Amino acid sequence: MQTATQEKLEELKAMLLELDYVSDFKQAESRLKVEPGVFEAQQQMKELQKEAVLFQKIGKPEAYRQSMREAGRLEKILKNHLLVQDYAQKMAPVNSLLEHLTGEIERQVNQKVKEGS
Repeated sequence: MQTATQEKLEELKAMLLELDYVSDFKQAESRLKVEPGVFEAQQQMKELQKEAVLFQKIGKPEAYRQSMREAGRLEKILKNHLLVQDYAQKMAPVNSLLEHLTGEIERQVNQKVKEGS
């Protein structure tokens, strides 16, 4: 059996998915995922960035620089890709909405905690 909170969460999720700009973002994301090489390049870039952090922590400056150079090269390629640009543009309002919602939830929870103290 679902709790009232879970039900409200599902209602909110359904409402968010109905928003035009959320739908536009999901379509851009789908187009990006099926574009040959783009998703793989993004994953490789993230992996190189993680490796670079590790190399920096363990004191391997040359390996760090090499990983960062390669990650930077991939990032430039990705930033210039039209589908990536479209995805980033459509992601911005969705991120703003999510930040607003989480901030509002946090504010209300903190207020309830204060009132309960």
